[in-house]
Amino acid sequence: MHHHLDTYAYTNGLRHLHPEQKLIFAIASLLLTFFARPLVQSLLWLWLSFWILGYARIPWRVYFTLLATVAAFWLVSLPGLVVQTIPTETLRASGQVVLSDISLMGWSFFISAEKLHQGLTLGLRTMVASTCLLLILLTTPFPALLSVAERWRVPHFILDILMLMYRYIFTLLETAFTLQLAQRARGGYQRRSRWLVSVSLLAAQLLRQSLYRYEQVNLALLSRGFQGQFRVLRPQSYAYSQRYGLEIVIGGGALILLNAIT
Repeated sequence: MHHHLDTYAYTNGLRHLHPEQKLIFAIASLLLTFFARPLVQSLLWLWLSFWILGYARIPWRVYFTLLATVAAFWLVSLPGLVVQTIPTETLRASGQVVLSDISLMGWSFFISAEKLHQGLTLGLRTMVASTCLLLILLTTPFPALLSVAERWRVPHFILDILMLMYRYIFTLLETAFTLQLAQRARGGYQRRSRWLVSVSLLAAQLLRQSLYRYEQVNLALLSRGFQGQFRVLRPQSYAYSQRYGLEIVIGGGALILLNAIT
């Protein structure tokens, strides 16, 4: 997935658009998401999706697979947001609009209309905010984002931490996948009793591999004269677009006006 995302970031239809322009658009959209009404959030999601699928020409299977992953996390957390538990007598006295309830030993497990509305509103806001992130992730190489952050005076140690996290979080996942595949080939995870043993062996091997990689990277940096700051090639073949800038100003203004009058 790491290499696939990098491939789209370097080959999409918006690859020549300046990353600062895309980043400002994504941040402004994210801020609008926090206070906009559901209608405006839906229109904003359609607009961002058109940028990703239309302008950037990202395959729709990739885009909707990433969105489905976000939706799965939201669905897992939804019961904790909408299901309430209070004594049955208290529920009857409160007069809440209950959509569904189950009474058990004097307690009621129920879903109210207010909590369901809050859960759906949170889900829509989560999807729009995630789309803002996907717009940057799928259209802008990570070194270009670091270049913009450097121009915005972000401290260097934060940029170094971000670069290391971006590089090694996917390496860690790849290592875990390889170790798990080797365990399955040797009969691991076949029974419930073996599952816990296999997971503990995987965690131990993953820690050992991570420490080994850390020592190797540390030696490589010291041998190359590392002085506390990573230096990355910053490509300069980007340009601001008046056409996209005009669309952002007009579209954003229209959404803010629509949010104010509805």
